[in-house]
Amino acid sequence: PALLVLDDAARCRCGVEACDSSPVEEMDCTVYDHDGAFPAKIQVRRCTRCPRKSRMAAGPDLGGLGLFNHNNSTVLSHALLNKYDTQLSAGETPFNAFCTAVDREYAMYGSQLPFMSADRFRTAWFAFMGVQECQDGYTCELCGAVPEVVLVDGVTVGYPKRRKTRSLRPPTHTCKASPVRRDVKPAKK
Repeated sequence: PALLVLDDAARCRCGVEACDSSPVEEMDCTVYDHDGAFPAKIQVRRCTRCPRKSRMAAGPDLGGLGLFNHNNSTVLSHALLNKYDTQLSAGETPFNAFCTAVDREYAMYGSQLPFMSADRFRTAWFAFMGVQECQDGYTCELCGAVPEVVLVDGVTVGYPKRRKTRSLRPPTHTCKASPVRRDVKPAKK
């Protein structure tokens, strides 16, 4: 749609719900879909908690339209985000490679606008994943749904060194507080 209408679920990024007494404003945004991007308008209400200078606003949820409102100026379709998720789980596609491929598809399909940068897409994708209910159907016959130990083979989502924090470490990292599992043996070569 050319106009993304404010809904009852409108919230600012700070978490405050939209105040009905604030006037509805329209601002420019870009909608990114799996086959092209186009300019649109989005209805917002200024946030009553955030400093006025910050220009933060409560925008519509858009989930019912199959869209993810990242920040009121960048809106991504669930189809696009799920496309990356599918490629990531099937072949560990890096963000840069995915963004390059999508940008080429946009050119091939005659998109009104080019695709966003890899950094911007990465930020939006992690924000999208942060609000998803990520579950799987795994249940161990002996341990149930929450086994004490889970072994996996590899890292699907990497992170750049600049995003490293004290608590963000690769799954292979060990320290003095790491549990020792004496009954787990490495695979024989």
